[in-house]
Amino acid sequence: MKQTVDLYSPRSPEQIARKLKAIMADPMDGAKARVIGSGTQELVVLRYARRNRQDAMAPILDAAMEPYEGGTRITGTLGPSPIGRWFPVFWFGFLSIFVVVGVAVMWLVPGTVPFGLIFAGVPIFMMIIGGFVFRKPAGKSDDGEQILAFLRRELDTRPIA
Repeated sequence: MKQTVDLYSPRSPEQIARKLKAIMADPMDGAKARVIGSGTQELVVLRYARRNRQDAMAPILDAAMEPYEGGTRITGTLGPSPIGRWFPVFWFGFLSIFVVVGVAVMWLVPGTVPFGLIFAGVPIFMMIIGGFVFRKPAGKSDDGEQILAFLRRELDTRPIA
């Protein structure tokens, strides 16, 4: 689920770009997790990364920056990346083809029930596992909050009311 972000920082877009570039250049070798990303004076993309763990389903901040009342307005969305949104659709769609073929073979060709059960059963099992993997673990992913906390800490951001 995407969350709309509308923040204000007293720093100029140029200052923000320089600060983010300096932070991203620091390897932070001892850190177990950190905010990483890229950006310019107009755009910023940030995500929270953990050492030795890749998660395409993790939320990212995709925002635009513009001068606003002596500082910068950062507007965008915080939510899953495009691959994080579309991969489950492709996963379940692809596996559905095998389920349909397995059921059709079982139904239309006499004596193929064991083959059809296996041909449809394995993808159904993979869909069940995918359902557990792709669902958002309740209360366990605070990546979005970590990104917002990073912005508050490093760029002095606050919500625009």
